[in-house]
Amino acid sequence: MPQESNVVGIIYGDVGSTEFNFTVDGQDLRKFDYVTAPHKEGYILAQVMDIKRFSDLSFEHAKMYRSQGQLPAVKNDVSAYADVIGYRDKRGHLLAPRTPFEVGSQIALADQDFIRSILGLHADKESGAYVGLLKGHSLPVYLNIDSLVQKHICILAKTGGGKSYACGVLVEELLKKKIPMVIIDTHGEYSSLAQPNKDRKDKKNMEKFGIKASDYAGQLIEFSPIGSRGNTKHITLDGMNLEAAEIRDLLSAKLSGPQIGVLYQAIKELKEYKQQYNIRDIIDAVNRSKSNARWNVIASLESLDAIGVFSEEGTTMDSLVKKGKCALINMKGVPPDIQEVVVARLTKELFDQRKAGKIPPFLLVVEEAHNYCPERGFGNAVSSPMLRTVASEGRKFGMGLCIVSQRPAKVDKNIISQCNTNIILKVTNPNDLKAIIQSVEGLTNQTYNEIQRLPIGVALISGASLQIPIMVEIRTRETSHGGKSVTISKGGDVEPAFEPKIPKMPPPQPPVIPQQAPPQPQPAPASPSPSQQSTAKQNNATQKALTVNRVALRLGWVETEDPDETIEILTEEAQKMNENVYQYLESLAKLGKNFCHEQNPECVRCPMNKGCKYRNQLGNRLGIFKKR
Repeated sequence: MPQESNVVGIIYGDVGSTEFNFTVDGQDLRKFDYVTAPHKEGYILAQVMDIKRFSDLSFEHAKMYRSQGQLPAVKNDVSAYADVIGYRDKRGHLLAPRTPFEVGSQIALADQDFIRSILGLHADKESGAYVGLLKGHSLPVYLNIDSLVQKHICILAKTGGGKSYACGVLVEELLKKKIPMVIIDTHGEYSSLAQPNKDRKDKKNMEKFGIKASDYAGQLIEFSPIGSRGNTKHITLDGMNLEAAEIRDLLSAKLSGPQIGVLYQAIKELKEYKQQYNIRDIIDAVNRSKSNARWNVIASLESLDAIGVFSEEGTTMDSLVKKGKCALINMKGVPPDIQEVVVARLTKELFDQRKAGKIPPFLLVVEEAHNYCPERGFGNAVSSPMLRTVASEGRKFGMGLCIVSQRPAKVDKNIISQCNTNIILKVTNPNDLKAIIQSVEGLTNQTYNEIQRLPIGVALISGASLQIPIMVEIRTRETSHGGKSVTISKGGDVEPAFEPKIPKMPPPQPPVIPQQAPPQPQPAPASPSPSQQSTAKQNNATQKALTVNRVALRLGWVETEDPDETIEILTEEAQKMNENVYQYLESLAKLGKNFCHEQNPECVRCPMNKGCKYRNQLGNRLGIFKKR
């Protein structure tokens, strides 16, 4: 039962079960305030969506006042329109009334406990992420962390609308809860998480939100694809044993059918003779093809190799995803095409490792998402397919996705529609507004107009255990905001934008060569024995490569026990004779399988026995081929 002091008006006019009008009696009622209305099913929570003032001042009287300067007595009344949210039944389910409200029922301002109960603001400081205050109230809003990470997030706003600021608030809260994160930091904004917020204006607002300036320097690990500098580590990708489908997905230029066939055949042949191969090996294998389609394939592979982010031992995923740590992938200064490849390959490796349970559950944050997963018709990105896969399947494996963009219309709608939690700030572009309304559940055409009118710093949030979309005043950041606009003119009241301290780049260093201890005089040579060298060289060889090496060695065609060297020598010989390299090597492999066994070779039946060096040496030792 509402208290008499909280009564703000009375229901009047035609009344339904989902909306009603009521008089406003001298209270300071504002748009979007929450009110309660009595109903036979219980007290109902509703939200004020519009307020109007009616008067008897006519157009003629207004003209008379302008000409004579005397305003007659004017009678005026205030009316409000409210949308019904609902009530909780005994099982805690949110229901809407099924019968109209009674005309003449008293409307009262809703208290905070009732608002929290109906809206589903059950998460608290221990289990939730504190993002701000309910608009117009001092009620803190906590979003359920499990829902945030497991069911994906999208943060959308126009340029300067506060999307990166809101994302920074969310990252701060997740760091407090020790949630592992990987952030694709397109513009290098998030390194400011290591700096406490020293802005004078922000310090005044911190008291309002009940927070203090802080930093998370101990939880940040920063990487960059363009090399190490200062505390930033160089991130590289695993470029070993790439499959044809993986390479095809990483190439910006699409291959034709014959070109794809050349690539598949080259890798198939390569895998038969090497257990470990890199992009250069693939290029050499494609180059041996007789097809004219190989030239475009070689050009595409060369461009992929020239990116410089692939290595034989790429950065391990468990060094990125750690309990309580946030890995920043700083893309500042990295060309867009390289950014796409890094995001595509990194996302795939993270997804595969998470599916295998080799890294803990984590959240992947993608800034400027329209660059990495554009909507069809707005361009192509090699990272799009992998991000779509994570959006649709990541929840099952504990890999969350957070999409941040200033152009919702240019982001893949399939990805936005998979996001359960939506944080929408001010958006004014008609195409972007249309995309949001079509992709985000729970938003109506009325919401279309409200999103345009959102003040900077206020967000419309839906999902994350919330029953309906709510307006939240985003709290002040505890850390410095690295995404401030650059100040052009220096005014007395304008504070300079934050500039992160960038350490000086060291002078170019020569390539690092593993240091070896200077040779010491010893009675015996320190080099490994020939058998040890042979064993080390054969570690990368397949069984077929070992067989070809054995046959060629016995025939006397090569003198090395290294299978890789043997394959290179035989490849050159085949090309000189204008022979198909694969068929040439395959014939030797079959010879070894059928006759030239490692133990007990069948030299008598072997078709190559007349010119075989091994058989001649064996016969001389046994004396079975001497003339009588």
